[in-house]
Amino acid sequence: MISLFRKIRQKLLAQNRVTRYLVYALGEILLVVIGILIALQVNNWNEENKTQQKEKLYLSRLKEDAKWNIDVLDSQIKFYQRNTMNLDSIGSFLSSGAPKNDNLKIPANPSFISAWKLKNSTYTELVSSGTLGTLSDVKLREMLDEIASFETITIRTLNYWRDLSVADADLFRPYRIQETSIVNGDTVKTVSLNYEQMLGKREVIAGIQFWSFANQKFAAGIEEYKAYYIRLLERIECLENNACSN
Repeated sequence: MISLFRKIRQKLLAQNRVTRYLVYALGEILLVVIGILIALQVNNWNEENKTQQKEKLYLSRLKEDAKWNIDVLDSQIKFYQRNTMNLDSIGSFLSSGAPKNDNLKIPANPSFISAWKLKNSTYTELVSSGTLGTLSDVKLREMLDEIASFETITIRTLNYWRDLSVADADLFRPYRIQETSIVNGDTVKTVSLNYEQMLGKREVIAGIQFWSFANQKFAAGIEEYKAYYIRLLERIECLENNACSN
């Protein structure tokens, strides 16, 4: 093709057709420019397509993380709600001497499950690699940042309540009962509490009431944490379906 263009130019010059040569040269330049623009457009389209595919992959991973975290947080909310009901029932028994349900027990020490052991690897990867901007939706990026900030606050708050609760653990030391049993040929040691000796003990009852209050705080904080992930999941799903209103 280049050889053909060269021959045409040489023929026009030999025939002293300068005007036609200039017109032809301009046409050739125009064709080259158009070719470059098309190549750039194709390259831009390819890059845009790659970016869109990468974004879809990240959305899918963020969605799976959100679903996992919602399930984990939901189970922990139920755990702390059960703890609260259990502790309230025992506190009532110790205060009034009402019949105790043998199924109601509290541990010899306060035990709390960490609410922040969640899946955040996708968001961490986006931030550490500097590719958070791969997500074109500004609101989604803002929501991810909000969750990360709220997580920090949640950790600080839950640790505060846990530390306060653990500080009261010694109240129950005089009432601990260590039992030894044989399970499948193995010796198993367990620690329980003597509720009868704890009857009417004001400091102990106050400690149990505080444990109950701490569990309520845990449940409420995790409920709010879960709500963030529910909103995040809804945003991702509306983006996947191109149904986001704003």
